[in-house]
Amino acid sequence: MDALFAPWSKGGTPGAAVIIIRDGRILLKKGYGLANLEEKRPITPDTVFRLASVTKQFTAISIMMLAERGKLKYEDSLASFFPEFPPYASKITVRHLLNHMAGFPEYDELWLENGKIDRDWPRSSKTKPSRFEPKSKDAISLLAQVKKPEFSPGTEFKYSNSGYVILAQIVEKVSGQSFSQFLQENIFQPLGMKSSLLDDETRPALGNVATSYALKEGSYKDIDYTPVNFIYGEDNVFSTVEDMYQWDQALYTEKLVKAATLKEAFVPGKLNNGETTHYGFGWSLGKTLGLDTVSHSGGWVGFCTDILRFPNEHFAVVVLSNVAEFKPQRIATKISKIYLADKMTFPVAIPLDPKITGDYTGKYEFGPARIAEITLENGQLWIQLPGREKTKLLAESKDRFFGEGIEELGLVFTRDEKGKVKSFKGNDLTARKLP
Repeated sequence: MDALFAPWSKGGTPGAAVIIIRDGRILLKKGYGLANLEEKRPITPDTVFRLASVTKQFTAISIMMLAERGKLKYEDSLASFFPEFPPYASKITVRHLLNHMAGFPEYDELWLENGKIDRDWPRSSKTKPSRFEPKSKDAISLLAQVKKPEFSPGTEFKYSNSGYVILAQIVEKVSGQSFSQFLQENIFQPLGMKSSLLDDETRPALGNVATSYALKEGSYKDIDYTPVNFIYGEDNVFSTVEDMYQWDQALYTEKLVKAATLKEAFVPGKLNNGETTHYGFGWSLGKTLGLDTVSHSGGWVGFCTDILRFPNEHFAVVVLSNVAEFKPQRIATKISKIYLADKMTFPVAIPLDPKITGDYTGKYEFGPARIAEITLENGQLWIQLPGREKTKLLAESKDRFFGEGIEELGLVFTRDEKGKVKSFKGNDLTARKLP
């Protein structure tokens, strides 16, 4: 573990906290690097981090609690909670919001488009805040002005922060409490998560919290602030790895909801055409080298987070970081491979026919301005994914590859009727080959 975190433990850098859990026992909990560079305050297991999108699982289970108590149903329409939305809201359900199938654009992009916030906001300027610092209710009002969703509800999966902001507001409307109160009384206090809270417009005191950084021009800069930092539901739970131990363990019990209720969180969403997605209620669902996983990652203003759980093995890793360049998913997966190697199925590389290596080269698009490139260098295929280091591809069979040292990165190529490569599928993404 120390070797994995070595770049962040040399002193003078931000870093991360990690906890590794198996069969209810903590195998390791440790901090690496500094929580605050000016104060030279080290990261420890009780350092508080912004969870970013890992927050979504707390929002989802809040909705599930209310459903179990008969306060709402997953098929209730958005219009039944917020009649101010246009008529299309009658076709958007709570389930659509939970499964990222509602079709709302991102609220921050809408504010950027209308000029309310600046794309180059002073992220490090806590002393000179933006003149416009919207609240979650402002986000609801903004989203209610959307004349038409990006797609018909249930026809597509598109990860949506806006949808989870709406869900938190539904919790408030149904429970009669602020989202912060609801989380404290129903999750944090019952589980003994003493250092966890929701940050909102009331600006609660955040004790022992890490400052977040990014590497700019050779030095680390504080990028903690944005004008939308007080919007919650998709983000804004702050916690520690020690508290996340309590959360992980509760998911094996009925402390929060009944087992039958919790099980629904780990059921893939289903599109109108019957296809399933990789996302449940606040959790990404998948496999890592043959083992079932439920996980979620997050990233916002330098905070990078990940929780990776192997429920059948009663094993989990939580990594919380305060540096934008950190790759928590990659680290969490590497840790799991160390501890669960004997249970995993690792691919075996075979020689690839040199005549077909060129079939795979080119650029592949898997989202707006999201381009992967596969190149051939000295007879070896390499893939460059956005935001990741270049990785060597090894053949498992024709049209099936994996990353060298990153065996969990599996790619399956598809061909057209003429035998030409047209796309690849890998983990949670599908990419089409560009002409």
